[in-house]
Order: sequence, then structure tokens, then C-alpha cells
Amino acid sequence: MNIRRQRRMHVVVALLVVTIFLVVPTLATSAQKKERLTHELMWKMKRVGAPVPSPDGKWVIFAVVEPSYDEATQVTDLWVAPTDGSATARRLTSGRGSETGTAWSPDGRRVVFVARRDGDEAAQLYVMNVFAGGEAERVTAVSTGARNPQWRPDGKAILFQSSVYPGAKTEEENRKIAAERRARKYRARVYEGFPIRNWDRWLDELQSHIFIQPLEPGVPARDLLAGTAMVAGQGFGGVTTPGGDDLQAIWTLDGQGIVFTATLDRHVQAYAESTTHLYRLPVNGGEPVRITSGDGGYSRPTFSPDGRRLYGFYTPNNDNVYNLNRIIALEWPNGSRIETITPNFDRAPTSFIVTPNGERIYLLAEEAGHEKLYSVPATGGETLLAFEMSAGVYSNLAAGGEGTSLVLLANWESAISPAEIVKLEPARQGHQALTSFNTDQAVSI
Repeated sequence: MNIRRQRRMHVVVALLVVTIFLVVPTLATSAQKKERLTHELMWKMKRVGAPVPSPDGKWVIFAVVEPSYDEATQVTDLWVAPTDGSATARRLTSGRGSETGTAWSPDGRRVVFVARRDGDEAAQLYVMNVFAGGEAERVTAVSTGARNPQWRPDGKAILFQSSVYPGAKTEEENRKIAAERRARKYRARVYEGFPIRNWDRWLDELQSHIFIQPLEPGVPARDLLAGTAMVAGQGFGGVTTPGGDDLQAIWTLDGQGIVFTATLDRHVQAYAESTTHLYRLPVNGGEPVRITSGDGGYSRPTFSPDGRRLYGFYTPNNDNVYNLNRIIALEWPNGSRIETITPNFDRAPTSFIVTPNGERIYLLAEEAGHEKLYSVPATGGETLLAFEMSAGVYSNLAAGGEGTSLVLLANWESAISPAEIVKLEPARQGHQALTSFNTDQAVSI
């Protein structure tokens, strides 16, 4: 018995040795497939920008940054993808520099974007047909540059912002002041007011203005704020963002007016709370009219699909260390009473959209380390979690579609998954990935 037992043990040991020799190379090969996480690997991963859905919700355009350690060789191109997931994304533009700030035309055929191409002294607006192809056409020629384009509802003009020199009322005056600045023998700057810096950059004297560019050959852009008493004040400005000053200007649905966000007391921020309010401005010019009141900050004006309600964010100024922002609404165009849509929601919304039928509002808010999707009736009520999520965060919420057809889009990312475009599907309790620029590389790390 002992001899037989020893023989069996010898056989088992032999089998174990053979198994180890077979398994170890397999594990080594598997380990070799994994890439080491390095700074270069992370830095050079493509960066997928915010989704911009077409009016019918069938397509989404977004910018993709291809990073480089040399800023001069970094490029940002526009890509387009169907929102039903039936095909992979395709590149829409290709060239040196960057294309950003995209907006669809009301008919869903063209897009306008911001780019600085050969011969441009500053970033300009370009328009191209998404489906017919061909070269993009430059539609602005503003020496101070253009950004944040918005199509007029009839598709015949584009609203945009530009940073101009205080007091300059025309393109010629801006060019003259710029030439004088370039001719100086010094680069020193004297600050006589606040603020003087925005995170990692010093502020200059330029101030944001609202322009309209008619899409007619030879018609120049028009500065709607030039010469107004509003911009002459020391404390005038827009909402301060990491990218600069933003007036958050949008069209009224009849195309006859502009609604935007501005502050007139930014210069007191060093020692007091400043305020931001919503203003109405006719397209034929004139002094802006304030349409909100109170002590606090209003931002992100958004019209309901029928144009009868104006929504936005409101954050009160009071003695609390921290104040939650709320979604508010007022009747348009003659409403004066401001209604709070999310009065009892104990989270701070970061973005929101109104559904195409005008019945609900979807919003993103941080909760338990995640940024989640919530919904609330457009007339106000209880804010509910759309579905539970256990990983990652959503950002840059956007929507397309008509009537009862709703397409919700956002970026989704986590600690181990770089940002991609996803379609949110509340009925299915989750999302569908529409892009995968970095998915394979992230998995291989």
C-alpha cells in the first residue's frame, strides 16, 4: 500500500509541476499584454468634449482633442455620430489648430463652429454642411475674435460673443486701440479695480460684448452692447468661468431679442458679495433691461420649447457659508414673479434641460461622490433620481428630439474610464456608450 501511495503521490507531483510550467507562461503573457500607466500614456489619451445633439436628436457632434506635449502640434477636430448607436463616430473636420464651440442650425443640416485657420488673426466663425460635405465657409471677420455661437431661430443670423476694448464702438476703433497696444515699448499693466486674475491667468482690459452676424454676403457683425451705459460701468462683466468671461447669451424664440447674464458690481468681490442678473436686449439695439430682481446670482437662461417660460439657475446671497443653487422659472415675456422649480432639492444642480414636450426637466447633481441624473416636473414638484448609479459621473447634459421624442446625451467618466459620449436611457436604468476613443487603451492598462 505504501509503495502504491508513493507512486500516486509521484504522479500528482509530476502533474502539478507540468501544470505550473504550463500556467506560468500564460500568466506572464497575460501580464505582458497590460501596459504600464505612465504620464505620457495618460496625457496623450484623446479628450472627448461635450455632446451637441442635432435638433431632431438623430446625430451628435463633439470635439476631440488629440493632446501633445508641444501645444503647437495639438489639434482639436469635430466628430459626428448617430445617436442610435448604429455606426461609429466619423471625423468631420481635419486640420491644424482646433475647432470648438459647435451649434446646429435650426434645420439640422449645418453647423457653426469656432476656429482659427490660415490667414485668421483671431478665432472666427465657420459654417459647414454636415451631410453635403465640402469646405467650411468663414462668416465673421472680427479682429477681436468670436466665440459661443448661437443660431437665430430662422437660421439667417448667428449670435456670438467677442472680447473688445472698453469704449470701442466699431471694428475700426478696436483695430486702432489694438495697434496702439502693440506699439508700446512696455508690457506692464496697472490694475485699478478688482478682479485682477482668473485662476492661472492675469486679466486684461477687454470686456465681453454680444454680436449678431447676419448670414448675408458683405454684411458685417454688429456689436449690440457698444455705447450702452451698461458696459461703461466699472463692475460690468459676465459669469466668470475657467475659460473666461461668459454672458451666456441666447435668442428669444421669435428671434427679436436676446437674453443674457451679466453683473454690474463685479468690482466689489474683494470685500462683498456681487450679483448677476438676467437681462433682455432687443436685436435692433438699445439699453438692456433687467428682468430679475433680488440679492443673488442668476445664470444659464433657457427657454421652454414653446417659448412661454424662461428657466435658469438662482443662488441667493445670505449669511450662510454655502448656498444651494435652484432652478427657477418666470413666464415670458411679461412675467415678473419668479417661481422656484426645485425648492426642496438638497443638491446643487450643475446643468439642466427641458424636454421637447416641455413637461419635465432633467438635471445633473452631485450625490455621494457621483454626478447623477434627476428629473422634476417643469412646473415644479418633487425632484427624483432617474436611476441609481454606482460608478462614475455624468457631465455636459444635452438633449435633442421633437415632441415626445427625447434623446438625452452626456459625457460619462470614472476613475478608470476616460470621458466618452453616452446616451442616457432612464427607462432602461442606465446609458448606452456612443463613442469609444479610449476604451481599449483604458482596459489594457
